[in-house]
Amino acid sequence: MKGISWLAALALAIGSLTAQAFTTIGGPSVGLWAHPGDGGRGFNIDLQGDTMIVTTFIYTGGGDPIWYLSSGTYNHATGRFTSTYDSYSDGQCFGCPASQQPDVHIGAAGTMTIQFHDNQSATLTTPAGSLEIAKFNYGFPSLTGMLYGEWTFSLNVGGIVDGDWIVFDHPYTGSDGTVYAAGHSDDGLAHVALGTYSASAHRFIVAAIQSGNYVHSYVLGMDDRRGLGSGWVHLSSGDPTGDGSPATAARVLYEGELVPLGANQANPAAAQRDQGALVGSDKRALEATLAGEFDRLHAALREYTQAAR
Repeated sequence: MKGISWLAALALAIGSLTAQAFTTIGGPSVGLWAHPGDGGRGFNIDLQGDTMIVTTFIYTGGGDPIWYLSSGTYNHATGRFTSTYDSYSDGQCFGCPASQQPDVHIGAAGTMTIQFHDNQSATLTTPAGSLEIAKFNYGFPSLTGMLYGEWTFSLNVGGIVDGDWIVFDHPYTGSDGTVYAAGHSDDGLAHVALGTYSASAHRFIVAAIQSGNYVHSYVLGMDDRRGLGSGWVHLSSGDPTGDGSPATAARVLYEGELVPLGANQANPAAAQRDQGALVGSDKRALEATLAGEFDRLHAALREYTQAAR
């Protein structure tokens, strides 16, 4: 682990990054959200493009379960969503034949607003007032543990794109007690990499050793699937300086999906099993289909390139 002790110093230096615009850490993490400590009450938030749908699972004052659906436009620039609590009745039951659409009661419980503070926390307005909610983490031991698996990281330094494929597969505890997700670059060099969640900065920090005593460092707002933020290329003997360059992260595999020997080692049987590789006539049929599809795609690309000039 020699040469990466400065990672703890990086965590202290990024406090100023919390003032960045909401869009620099990505939109809200989709999935289940809840108010910490609540029992049986929750919110499923989904986002496709600019359209957000929120399903509220709650109980009436008498204890009966009820749910509301809220839909509308999400503002990526402000991190704000406004809609109504709509209820539905006379819909289809389990085992019932197809029937007409349910009756919609728009605004049955009034209006609702969600102001996202980052991709993991928000303030929700309810008929009874405001409520702090957070992304419900049920699949990972901690936010740092969310890093386990394989990720691609990229950064755009003055128009030059660089990056890393990193496998995080075991924990490492630093001398100050900080717990990191540790791993290596998924190539023949297997360079060391570390990542952790900084509670003080509300960001993930990742550092990956490069050849020639260089390091790629990333500060990202992330969920379990993607991340947006800043990245630096610098010598391992020094800390990152300046505002950094635009950087992204994308999950490739969850921990349970990792091929045991790693993508950089030949293992046809494991690759076939874990990546669904085709063989025999199925493989030949797919190759023939793709050949035609690529012909059309490349022709369209040439047309587009000419039209764009």
